[in-house]
Amino acid sequence: MKHTFLLYILIALSGVAIAQPIPESERLLYKKTRQIGINLNTSGFGVGAKFSRYIDATHLWTFGADLLFVKHEKETKTFNPVNDPNASPYYYGKLNNFYLLRAQIGRTKIITEKLRRSGVQTSYSWTVGPSLGFTKPIYLEIIYINEPNNQPYIEIEKFNPDLHYIDNIYGRASSLRGFDELKVYPGAFAKASFTFEYSNERERLKGIEAGVSADLFHRRIPIMATYDDDSNNPKNHQLFLMLYLNFFIGTKYDQK
Repeated sequence: MKHTFLLYILIALSGVAIAQPIPESERLLYKKTRQIGINLNTSGFGVGAKFSRYIDATHLWTFGADLLFVKHEKETKTFNPVNDPNASPYYYGKLNNFYLLRAQIGRTKIITEKLRRSGVQTSYSWTVGPSLGFTKPIYLEIIYINEPNNQPYIEIEKFNPDLHYIDNIYGRASSLRGFDELKVYPGAFAKASFTFEYSNERERLKGIEAGVSADLFHRRIPIMATYDDDSNNPKNHQLFLMLYLNFFIGTKYDQK
């Protein structure tokens, strides 16, 4: 469903009317741009920043970084058996949270510029670079029974699929637990996109970047618990393909 929704948006954006190029004598040229954005994609969300330098009037080198939180498609929110409102929901079977940190370099080609303040500038880009994946273990509140008086009590433990089940999990522990146990997974990524910039101020940037990205790692990322003898368990991935929208704002500066 999310893939279909983003695909419709990509098709709709591609139908933006193409304006005639502005004559060279009327262009205001800048040396650099900078922007920040919020990334919504088919596997999660994140933030990013990008710095660009003009090569000429229609070509730019771009440099930047993204930080993303990536979900597994089989994650399902679960509540404790008695629906205690004090218990935090959790994702049963999830071993680790997964974060992506990308460093990127790429090129941008401006296809059409704005003829007027209410116009839209369109461009396309490609980007490549290293991608570092980080996993943080999930901690849960586990229910135990005190044998002498048969009273329940709670212990906080790292999720273990061999010991923890829906009937003895009370809820999710603090999300801050486990950051001292991060594991790193090196990889690489590439993405391609179209950008629609529609700020009504010549020195400001505001727009939408729509595209596809791929992150590849040297091994599968252990987000969910899996068992070799159970084909119904979700499989973890080595390659992450995403459709994404990036909503950004920024500035042009250092005018020539």
